[in-house]
Amino acid sequence: MFQGISYDYTGATVLITGGTSGIGLGCAHAYRDAGAEVIVTGRKTTASDYDTDLSNIVYRQVDVADRAALYALAASLPKLDILVNNAGGMQGNEWEADAFDASLAVNLSSVFHLSSACKDLLAASAFPGGASVIGIASMTSYFGFEWTPGYGAAKAGLVQLVKTLGMSWGRLGIRANAVAAGLTRSNLTAPVLDTMQEMVDETLKRQGLKRTGVPADIAAAVLFLSSPAAAWITGQTLPVDGGFSTGMS
Repeated sequence: MFQGISYDYTGATVLITGGTSGIGLGCAHAYRDAGAEVIVTGRKTTASDYDTDLSNIVYRQVDVADRAALYALAASLPKLDILVNNAGGMQGNEWEADAFDASLAVNLSSVFHLSSACKDLLAASAFPGGASVIGIASMTSYFGFEWTPGYGAAKAGLVQLVKTLGMSWGRLGIRANAVAAGLTRSNLTAPVLDTMQEMVDETLKRQGLKRTGVPADIAAAVLFLSSPAAAWITGQTLPVDGGFSTGMS
């Protein structure tokens, strides 16, 4: 699956928000190919509305900014072993109050609400190594970016939230971790990668590995963190960024 490394998720049920494209879809494919039952959420009406491979994946229409919809989604699930809180993105001009609030709702509050709604399901999991809540953080969790005040604040809050969940829910057999993704090609980042070459060059200059990421890079870390190999890891955020967070420009 990942250059000679494989995982067996047979029998596991995985829920991935925003799993119809980019990092979320990469995670969905990786879990599906490892034998898991995968459920993804998106905002369109049906899976056929997407021009992506959602074969052998269950699709649910959910707006993660709708708290009631998140609790209804959790209530509809018979079981759950792994929750990947991936849905998110910048919400317009986040220097405007409404866009800032919307960004916190989509990128942080939704993680808290859906994780809380799924808590009992996860606590009942018998998956080896424990159930997992995984968040998708960002380099904006650590560094300030001029155009993302809401998104950055939310992603920084996510790092703290997984620490608190890891500390609080460990006694229930639930682990909580995050992956802080570096500059990774997706629908969200394509406009930047394709039109802002100077910024891309500056990012790569700071990196050790000198390339942008692909969804499979992030999915590999997500599957590791939810696997029995990570059974004694919780409350942590793993940067997967080509070395960006360790370099100096």
